[in-house]
Amino acid sequence: MIESIFSINPTLAISFDLVSFIALAAIVLVGLPHGAFDGAVALALGYGKTLQSMLGFILVYILIAALVVVFWVNFSHIALLLFLAISIWHFGIGDSLPGDLFQRAVQALGHGGLVVVGISVFHTTEVDLIFAHLVSSETEWLWQFIYAGAFILVIVLVAYLVLAWRKPELRVRFFELLGLGTVYYILPPLAAFALYFCVIHSARHLGYTWGRLRALAYPPSILILLAVSFTLVTWGVGIVIFWLMPTTEIIDGAILQIIFIGLAALTVPHMLLVDGLFRRSQ
Repeated sequence: MIESIFSINPTLAISFDLVSFIALAAIVLVGLPHGAFDGAVALALGYGKTLQSMLGFILVYILIAALVVVFWVNFSHIALLLFLAISIWHFGIGDSLPGDLFQRAVQALGHGGLVVVGISVFHTTEVDLIFAHLVSSETEWLWQFIYAGAFILVIVLVAYLVLAWRKPELRVRFFELLGLGTVYYILPPLAAFALYFCVIHSARHLGYTWGRLRALAYPPSILILLAVSFTLVTWGVGIVIFWLMPTTEIIDGAILQIIFIGLAALTVPHMLLVDGLFRRSQ
């Protein structure tokens, strides 16, 4: 079963340097736990009023994540494309400031697009090898969408510049975007993504979630306990999957698949909960 899910194409060779391994470790140890507050978010949304309702929430959360993995196994190309698309929106909406629909959309597509599309275009060769491991096949089709996205991103950034010129409150975030774009260009792709995911996205998400939950008068001890519990379970599942995987010399590729397919599986229920329910409720 594990072999059918995480299959490694032996014709693909990938070897990470020390910086890339540190980046992957940061994604797992620092980035992934930011979603562990989903249990506390569920509590705030009323799913923790009884033990049954909380168990029901956990079951649905796991089911959605499992369905994402099953979908990835059967339709890996579509799954990867959808994962990149929802990542753009999820990252971008977390970085955007309040405003009308157009202003919010421009910010979201600008910030999220630069992370996903920008890093991909800046480091085509390295990113193509990563994509190839995630779908275990050719990726020419995917780059057509990415290059189309790059063209759209340029238009979005021009619109963002105009908005920032007219609205001073947007200028700090716009210059932040320019600075991050420079960093994305300089750093290797995994390091660039880890920097954003751990330092920018996770920090902002934790700050937003913690502030809203504390405003609802939830004790810090309960919030931390739920977050630690969800984190340990997530790490445990990843370790078990890695342990059960068939012996392979392509260890780097196996780690890459576990981290990013697992990240995709967790992102979907996380987005539904945080972006779809929690932000709207606030």
